[in-house]
Amino acid sequence: MQPNAMALPELEIGDFRIFLLSDGVWHNDGGCMFGVVPRVLWERDHPADQQNRVRLGLTCPMVVKGREAILTDTGIGNRLGQDERKAYDRDEGKLVADLRALGIEPEEITHVVLSHLHFDHSGGVVRRGPSGALTPTFPKARYLVQRGEYEIARNATNVRLRAAYRHVPECFDPLADSLELLDGNTEIIPGVETVVTAGHTRDHQVITVKAADGHGFAHLADIVPTRSHIKPAWNQAYDVDPLRTMEAKARMLEQAAAARWWITFAHDDKLLAARIEQAAKDRIVITDSVATAESG
Repeated sequence: MQPNAMALPELEIGDFRIFLLSDGVWHNDGGCMFGVVPRVLWERDHPADQQNRVRLGLTCPMVVKGREAILTDTGIGNRLGQDERKAYDRDEGKLVADLRALGIEPEEITHVVLSHLHFDHSGGVVRRGPSGALTPTFPKARYLVQRGEYEIARNATNVRLRAAYRHVPECFDPLADSLELLDGNTEIIPGVETVVTAGHTRDHQVITVKAADGHGFAHLADIVPTRSHIKPAWNQAYDVDPLRTMEAKARMLEQAAAARWWITFAHDDKLLAARIEQAAKDRIVITDSVATAESG
């Protein structure tokens, strides 16, 4: 597979090419995104509209090596109904368009790694056609999700969890035998691994890429969804275990800072990727970054 050069932002990590795809933007409640952090603090960098919604991205990195094309998360997709589109100020999404800008068809994706099964990370596994039917977006891919995440999503009895996963049957019934359930950290191909962090959901996972020369990359999904969440105590209200999120965040960011890894933000509307350094014990700063197309 030889994607078109310079069609979209990309990172080179050893022999891996990481394309910074996006499913566009959406808007969500600022209090949900920043939890107990007071609005007077988070709105400095994330101004809210009259409905208290902040503008968010949907970053979906794709790792390419040889014939392998590993997509991480799928954004929201186009399956939302009219009321949800209005609530989230959401259009059709652009993940498939980003792929085609690289000269890649959805049928060429070999793996889809899902950090977790909330709708803004897994909704794009299916596409709604003109008839209204939902079909797999990436029909030849293996869809990789933690077994515990999938079982909770399918069998939740808690009212909050049922609401968080209400879309799962609609999205995952069409995938049939393409779904592969993982039990803990898993090597997908040499150098590419899923790492269970928990925190945001009980079995939330991230993806890491480690090159032979020591360079690396991590997509931290909803452990660090925006640039503002690199602050130690800034969590989402959605986290089922905020303390675990904080622990996983500290561990992953410390590793990234020490090794000069690139990280990507799932929901930042200004930055796709960054490198960081530890400026003080509880202070991390961004040293290099890749901006979103929408940042202007």
